[in-house]
Amino acid sequence: MNKNNDVFARTKLSHHTRLACAFSIMAMGPLALAQEQTDTEKHQNETEVLEEVQVTGHRASILSAQAAKRHAEQVMDAISATDIGALPDRSVSEALQRLPGIQLQRTNEARDPARLASEGGGVFVRGLSWVRTELNGRDIFSAEGGRTLGFEDVSADLLAGIEVYKNPTADQVEGGLGGTVNLRTRLPLEQNGRLLAFSGDYNYADLYDEGFVSGNGLYSDRWQLDGGEIGLLLSASIAEIGNRTDSIQSGRFEPNTEADGSTVYLPTGLGFRRIDWEQERNAYNGVFQWAPNDELTFTAQAFYAEANPVDLERAVGVNGPFGASLAPGMGDFHYDPSGRLQSGTLYDSSITFNTRYGEQESSIGDYSLRFEYAPTERWSVSGDLQHISSEATVLSMSAFTGVLPDSENDYPETTFSFSGSKPSLSISDQDRLMQQDQYWWGAAMDHLEDNEADSLAGRLDVEYTFDDNRFIKNIRFGGRITDKDTTTRQTGWNWSLLSNQYWLNNSPENTAFLHEAAQNQSELITFDEFMRGDVDVPTVGWFPTEQLVSSNTGAYKYFESMVANNGQFWGWAPLTPPEAYDLNPRGDNVSAGINEQNEKTRAIYVSLRFGDDSGDTLGLPFDGNFGMRFVETETTAYGRSVAGGIGDSCYIRDNASNITGIKPGDCANADAFVSAFLSELGDYKSFSNKYTNMLPSLNLRFMLQEELQLRFGLSRGMVRPAFSQTRPYTSLSFDFTGEQFNPDTVANGVQGTATGGAPYLKPTVADQFDTSLEWYFNDTGSLTFAAFYKDIHDYIALVTRVEEFSYGGQTFRFETTRQTNSASGQLQGFELAYQQFYDMLPSPFDGLGLQANFTYIDNKGGVNTAANPFEAAQQSGATDETLPIEGMSRTSYNLALMYEKYGVSARLAYNWRERYLLTTSAANIGRPVWFNDYGQLDGSVLYNATDNLKFGLQVTNILNSRSELEVLADGGPDARYSWTDTDRRIAFITRYSF
Repeated sequence: MNKNNDVFARTKLSHHTRLACAFSIMAMGPLALAQEQTDTEKHQNETEVLEEVQVTGHRASILSAQAAKRHAEQVMDAISATDIGALPDRSVSEALQRLPGIQLQRTNEARDPARLASEGGGVFVRGLSWVRTELNGRDIFSAEGGRTLGFEDVSADLLAGIEVYKNPTADQVEGGLGGTVNLRTRLPLEQNGRLLAFSGDYNYADLYDEGFVSGNGLYSDRWQLDGGEIGLLLSASIAEIGNRTDSIQSGRFEPNTEADGSTVYLPTGLGFRRIDWEQERNAYNGVFQWAPNDELTFTAQAFYAEANPVDLERAVGVNGPFGASLAPGMGDFHYDPSGRLQSGTLYDSSITFNTRYGEQESSIGDYSLRFEYAPTERWSVSGDLQHISSEATVLSMSAFTGVLPDSENDYPETTFSFSGSKPSLSISDQDRLMQQDQYWWGAAMDHLEDNEADSLAGRLDVEYTFDDNRFIKNIRFGGRITDKDTTTRQTGWNWSLLSNQYWLNNSPENTAFLHEAAQNQSELITFDEFMRGDVDVPTVGWFPTEQLVSSNTGAYKYFESMVANNGQFWGWAPLTPPEAYDLNPRGDNVSAGINEQNEKTRAIYVSLRFGDDSGDTLGLPFDGNFGMRFVETETTAYGRSVAGGIGDSCYIRDNASNITGIKPGDCANADAFVSAFLSELGDYKSFSNKYTNMLPSLNLRFMLQEELQLRFGLSRGMVRPAFSQTRPYTSLSFDFTGEQFNPDTVANGVQGTATGGAPYLKPTVADQFDTSLEWYFNDTGSLTFAAFYKDIHDYIALVTRVEEFSYGGQTFRFETTRQTNSASGQLQGFELAYQQFYDMLPSPFDGLGLQANFTYIDNKGGVNTAANPFEAAQQSGATDETLPIEGMSRTSYNLALMYEKYGVSARLAYNWRERYLLTTSAANIGRPVWFNDYGQLDGSVLYNATDNLKFGLQVTNILNSRSELEVLADGGPDARYSWTDTDRRIAFITRYSF
């Protein structure tokens, strides 16, 4: 059973509880003043107020978002961009983290903690990553995974707002067990006539010391013609952004025994890296609307987004002599009382210099047609037809160099300190390390992906409104069908030798040196202002150039002769599609090479809206909705399987070592089994699965007072398995000892082991309860409390059990590891949120405002999922019941101080989340990694120069917050894994509209 770390619960819960109480106390004083308004002021006609007061900036955004939350049919939160191209933050994910219950994971890949995200990352709603994404109420997804959208793929500039639904209604599309995020763009018939707006900014990254220009524009107009009213909206965003991260890192900590018999924990290696990241992200949106009359509206929309991030990484890895892991006796080491290595000097360091180039190209096209028809006051009909096409390609290419010993056959020393928040790492012999002729070409590695996904979806909704029934308001029913295809093509990580390695110690005549081979393809890197100069500059080194590693096939032109002359009869050659994708699943290849799947869904629903405005039924006014959604899912997956493990002793050979037969007994029986198994499953074939789900929902809202309402929600939600989990594949391996099955294995009732995919998985389902108490004391002021509980079952867990297979007249049993629906868990927590502008204060303080929210999450049970069940380290991590759920912080909070007056719109916002488990098994080190407590301060100030022109400043990461990660030592305590600094980004903004 998984649960959050009890130590953190005991040491921090009281602090955070006091903080939550403080939020309430902050609200009470100003709220008491607010209640002194007269009844006339409180109930003044809202239309007159809106006519007299121009609400802009953060106040306008909060007014719109609060209205959406207050009048919603279920528990939800919203973000509004009342100004064109003006979400409160630079990215969608960074804007979402300001909402209660939402936590931001600052990595693009949780299993790759060495490389933190430059802007945003994954979003978790109420501790869960199962978040479904929509664009204007319709499903949208990226090619990688085919289930959800990477928010980095969408420009925030084109959005009118974001809605986060935390419990479902029957008419909403299924799939968001954590929540559903709906991204809204603007529509022309919602605008008041012609609108033309432009926005531009210059974004400076201080660590990278580079600036980037972005801009967006929008044109919208509407015309009244004889055939009705038409509207056209065109918008585009052209954005460039850059970022640098500097980090010092250790490795996997392993137990070692000192001479005195004590146990100490040393990392497998040390190192540091610098990553320079740049991205071009363009998005285009076009909408055409036609309303022939007041009853009928047609909408055609095309949305296209493309992103091309490129990162250049230069990393230095430090190991012990001959590339070995650090161990006592390799240097002068110092440990803390728990035995963890803290500082010291490593003698004879094996130092590797690596340049890695990463490039991604992704695109999403969303094309839709919609109609809304209300022939009478009672009946209305709407329908959608949508096509989504998404593509994503990935290239990763690395090359490695190493350094020679000095004239006395000694290697450099590495002095380091990992204590405190300011690590240090320095390497001796710097003068020699600046000389190109002291280096050899070591190894190369490449990786490719080519993914695509497309979907066709249709939807029809019908609503009938009762105008003669005091209780039943309306009934809504409808259906939705989808047909989705996804194809993931992924290679392994193709590491191999160029000319030498420390452990190989190749001869000089077989070693390629930088000054002789590909001499113009290496460069001296000095790491100026590393981590802003806050830590010791680690070293200099000769690295492969960016030009060399920007193409794997291009690099081979320089490396081919090295490999041919290395004298080892093996070496690196680049991956070349399509053959490179045709692989069997393994530890570095989660997609089974090519993973092709089709998913068809059919859903129908009925929803009844009811209420009593008079309060006669229950003694107070209330409304709500009750519904049922029925969903049928049919999947088809294509895959193949392999079998082997027959020992060489089983084969009969002639004098020339040619196989002429198979020995009888276990050998012959296993051979007959393998031949029949591969004959049936060795080539790609289809596997089909079908399941149905009933998803009831009930939402109630009671108006306790005019400004005070109480909500209750009961619902069932579901999330389908990831396509990577349902790939059909089984790998069987017999366990032979000589000419017979291993007696120890047979004694356990099996003849071998197996791993496999799971094409017959079912969805993970949760029964959910939500309640909230919401006090709206003015249009931009509220105090809300929400509690939630989820009883989750059919978690997808990695399970090992005996499976029986019969082929070729033989039946054998294998101890098989594959993912299955098995575990259950309970998730509960609460959210407290407060916001207000203090209009009652004397000028100029009456422009002040405050937003604050606090989230608490408690989890019991559940299970983590292995991204790749074919890797032993992930198998171990995913089945470790002592670990909590990945990505889930027990507590998080936001504080934002605002000012809105004299044409100034300013905000200072702080976001904080508690330490959480980032991954159960990090890449390269195979151990659990934790992301420590992290808080970040951002700010912005805009000035309305005229009614049409605004300019200002937006700063991200004002305090230069440092990310710190810890790794769980093998059998020991947590130890510091990395320290990472990233840019403070300063954006100079101009907005113009008329």
